[in-house]
Amino acid sequence: MASLQNREDGSFFGDHGGEVDARFSYCAISALKLLNKLDKIDVVKARDFLLKCQNVDGAFGGMPGAESHAAYVFCCVGGLKMLGDIDLIDRDKLGLWL
Repeated sequence: MASLQNREDGSFFGDHGGEVDARFSYCAISALKLLNKLDKIDVVKARDFLLKCQNVDGAFGGMPGAESHAAYVFCCVGGLKMLGDIDLIDRDKLGLWL
């Protein structure tokens, strides 16, 4: 899994074909957290990628600049929670969107 992290922006590829979005970040972070192996990835870059997916409306898209969607809210908020960075989200803005 760690080999699928884009070292430039912290995102994760869904496969070796190169598709990227927040779902893959969530899956990788979740699996590595369960295995106690988060040290195998650049967690700061992973966090930063998820935060870049947050839009001005407070919700999250699948990629930076993508339209907000509840499924991506789940992936990004869950990923940030597992990384210990949930406090970086504007909860009031997100709550209004939800």
